[in-house]
Amino acid sequence: MNVVKVYNSGPTLVKQMIETELPEQALALWALGQEGFLVKWRSTTIVFDPYLTNWVYELSGPPWSRAFESPLQPADCLDVDFVVISHHHEDHMDKQTLQVIAKSAKTRFIAPKAHLPLLKEWGLRDEQLIGISHGQTVQLVDDVRIEAYAAKHEQFEQDEAGEHKFLGYAAMLGDLSLYHAGDTVGFPELVTWLQSKAIDIALLPINGRDFVRGSQGIIGNCNYREAVEIAVQIQADLVIPMHYGLFPHNDENPAYFVDYIQRYYPSKKFHMFAPGERFIYMK
Repeated sequence: MNVVKVYNSGPTLVKQMIETELPEQALALWALGQEGFLVKWRSTTIVFDPYLTNWVYELSGPPWSRAFESPLQPADCLDVDFVVISHHHEDHMDKQTLQVIAKSAKTRFIAPKAHLPLLKEWGLRDEQLIGISHGQTVQLVDDVRIEAYAAKHEQFEQDEAGEHKFLGYAAMLGDLSLYHAGDTVGFPELVTWLQSKAIDIALLPINGRDFVRGSQGIIGNCNYREAVEIAVQIQADLVIPMHYGLFPHNDENPAYFVDYIQRYYPSKKFHMFAPGERFIYMK
């Protein structure tokens, strides 16, 4: 299986993360592939949806092979403060990655309450887990809190207790705010929930959906148009597309995102990541 090497990876990337120092009104993001991002603000580090192994391929075989190497290995993440999980699909809630990071005495895991029983089956301990529900806010540390919003991975899904299985998250870091959508399509309530949050950075999926992928059991997301329109309607300062490039059969050409935003919203700021790249945002 041939995979492309990434922009930055391994010990070099870990060293860069540790040594990155930021002014008060700035945060750093590293793209880890799919919807995986590492965020650093002051000395706090948060990883969203890390898929750092090849577990999907090991479970399902072709065509689920990675198009590029993981910029980090799970053991590289033992010093992160928080891991945030949007939902239980293997490229977002990666058993092999989470079991390794859970060896850390430091890291806490934020996940939909619907998935806590499975995480405990995988060996994560009660004291490591923070369950969260739609509409709930959790204070992580001083000046850092996270708010959960239901996502439609084509549809809302809830467990028997009414807990949403798919969530997106608004992370409030001092005066900065970042929204990680998880897997979702666009829907009016999402815009309403986020419009008052003064989102600085919106990370939104763009791989879309269609009947061919649906017939293969692949659940879809926003397409590039929806992602841009959501970012515009919530007045996000910067939009970052995600969920593309890793699995060629469930993908979208990010050039369409660039073309659409340049054609219709040329003043809207956006950033396209190379896997392993660092980006520093200053307010």
